[in-house]
Amino acid sequence: MRDTEPKSLRDLIQYLVRAAGNNANFLLNVGPMPNGEIQPAFAARLREIGNWMKTYGDSIYGTQGGPIKPGGWGVTTQKGNTVYVHILDCTLTVLALPGISKPIRTAHLMNDGVRVNFSTSEGNLVLQLPPRSKDTIDQVIVLETE
Repeated sequence: MRDTEPKSLRDLIQYLVRAAGNNANFLLNVGPMPNGEIQPAFAARLREIGNWMKTYGDSIYGTQGGPIKPGGWGVTTQKGNTVYVHILDCTLTVLALPGISKPIRTAHLMNDGVRVNFSTSEGNLVLQLPPRSKDTIDQVIVLETE
């Protein structure tokens, strides 16, 4: 079966993020038309992904799967002492994450610096998630560890 329309930006970003959080590769099966050009709708979607990557690429490029097992809520990626928490479930207001053994120095939203309140409880890191719209594709929280 051939796709005549590209998948939604939401779906593609979430596939990409889940692949990064699972130490996997992500391949888009986009080939040229007989004239050698990419179908305009697919080219437009690739540009949209590129724009998202301009903002959030640091949480994907050069990372590996993070210290927390992926779940329905999302995934984590990690680079050095930085853990990126990708919240893909926009209905959550609080998230308890097990498995971060290093103390957390700061937690903030990626690219706007809004502080994210956090605490520890019974060995879990508990994040108080800032409000976001239902249209949010991926809320990325940056955890700086010691």
